[in-house]
Amino acid sequence: MFLPENIDLAYSERYNLSIRLSPNGFSFCIYCPGDPSIFHFQETGLSGKLSYIDNIKKLIFDLGFFSQTFNQVTVTVVSPFYTLVPEAYFEKKRIEELFRFNFHETNGVILTDSTLENDLRTLFNVDEEVHSFLSRNLWNPTFHHHSSILTRLFISHRGDETGKCCFADFHDKYVTIVCFSGNRLLSTNTFLATDPHDATYFIASVWEKLTFDQSTDRLFLSGNIDSQRATIDLLKKLIRRVEQVELSPKVVLTEEQKRTLPTDILAALCV
Repeated sequence: MFLPENIDLAYSERYNLSIRLSPNGFSFCIYCPGDPSIFHFQETGLSGKLSYIDNIKKLIFDLGFFSQTFNQVTVTVVSPFYTLVPEAYFEKKRIEELFRFNFHETNGVILTDSTLENDLRTLFNVDEEVHSFLSRNLWNPTFHHHSSILTRLFISHRGDETGKCCFADFHDKYVTIVCFSGNRLLSTNTFLATDPHDATYFIASVWEKLTFDQSTDRLFLSGNIDSQRATIDLLKKLIRRVEQVELSPKVVLTEEQKRTLPTDILAALCV
């Protein structure tokens, strides 16, 4: 496999490895926290002839270096199956009960991720075989949900906003919508949105249910915006204050990478 010449995996402990699991894809990036010039991202589609777990096993074994000792290894799970629980009501022994309350037919191991300075827990599921395999074959990995990463990013971009604001991130044929009133999180949802009218409908519905003002409240957009021009044109007809989230990653990226890399990956590169 091709890696840039400035990445020497004989010294893998210098680098961070980040793996991203989406419903129909597998991607990873390698970067060095101490050297912004070192960054590599690679995305791979999954074979329709293999199961999801067999695809992942094949990729891990074929590429061969994932089990090395990296400085940090993270796995980001992208899915619409998650629920938020306030820390005050969270009990580890009830984690499955809390998750199954919203998702009755979803299988797998239930994991947690923190949101908003540990005020909330994100509960999400991962295929049990996938989780077990990656836990065995990666160096001390931590698992995160894409919505938690986005929420932490958006709360920092909300700044001193005192009114209501909404963030919509386009990714993996989904739109993740995160809404705030001042510094209070109102809602987080991820919807399948393969049609411009789908995304517009979901965003408009959230605004209506949360009584957002189309003239004064703000809508921030991020993610794969280039593929969503029809959606954005529709939204601008409905909402007066539509803006784009501007990110400043601490690694050197091409303009194409800045436009096309998933926002949850860019968020990790901004820390």
